[in-house]
Amino acid sequence: MVGKNGRIYAATGDGPFDPPTGEYSNTILAASLGDLKLCDYYTPTNWRDILRYDWDLGCTSPVWFAHQNYHLLSAGGKEGVVYLMDADSLGDKDHQTPLYITPRLANDENTFEGKGVWGGLSAWRDLQDQTWVYVPILGPVSKRAPKFPKTNGPNPHGSIMAFKVALDGASKKPILEPAWISGELNVPEPVVIANGIVWALSNGEDVRQTKEGGIISYQNLTLLTVEQRKDNPNRAVLYALDAQSGKVLYQSDSVMDTWAHFGGLALANGRVYVADHNSQIYCFGLKGK
Repeated sequence: MVGKNGRIYAATGDGPFDPPTGEYSNTILAASLGDLKLCDYYTPTNWRDILRYDWDLGCTSPVWFAHQNYHLLSAGGKEGVVYLMDADSLGDKDHQTPLYITPRLANDENTFEGKGVWGGLSAWRDLQDQTWVYVPILGPVSKRAPKFPKTNGPNPHGSIMAFKVALDGASKKPILEPAWISGELNVPEPVVIANGIVWALSNGEDVRQTKEGGIISYQNLTLLTVEQRKDNPNRAVLYALDAQSGKVLYQSDSVMDTWAHFGGLALANGRVYVADHNSQIYCFGLKGK
């Protein structure tokens, strides 16, 4: 992610964390765009737990956006929380103090597969100058999640969570305020927003990596074979959601033949493009008169 402040941002995965020797696992990094020199970083205080349970931040891409006088960055990870950072000072002076951390949104099971925040976050500013952040969630909503004013049905396998960027009443610093949760999206991809519509892909993939499931510290987990992962009857489904309420405006139902694997969406010239696991390309657009 490239910010308008001349910095490029990335999230790293599991590994050693030792800044004096240049090792920054499970960290949000900022580098100068011209020469890629490290200029800032944020590491969660519970990075040891993130490493232990394989909740790495590298499974998501951060999103940069502006709100009032702030340059902001937001990111998440398999643990199921979302971080809101000052993009010009990611973790403050100690590199471990963001502006805001959400409560646990998903992954009460503490697993490393198929739960939590995956893919990438998205941001949008509406005509009233309200900034929104959209988060793809795998698995059911956490029992510790905050209350959302608007829900759109059950979502046991995944959802899109929408937040408004607001200012905390006491500190006057930016926070993420829950707005709505979508209905069921089975493994949602990062969303694309255009003209007040959130385009979301439920990719239908079997995201299990092991037969037993569980946390990474369990021993003797059996990895699924390629054949087992391919034996999946689900289909990818494209949804158009109202960006301010999450209401379903359109869904593709059985149009696509099979599931998709972390392919995402492309939007151009009034068309939405999706590729499935069989390498078929689907193009969606408005009907002609």
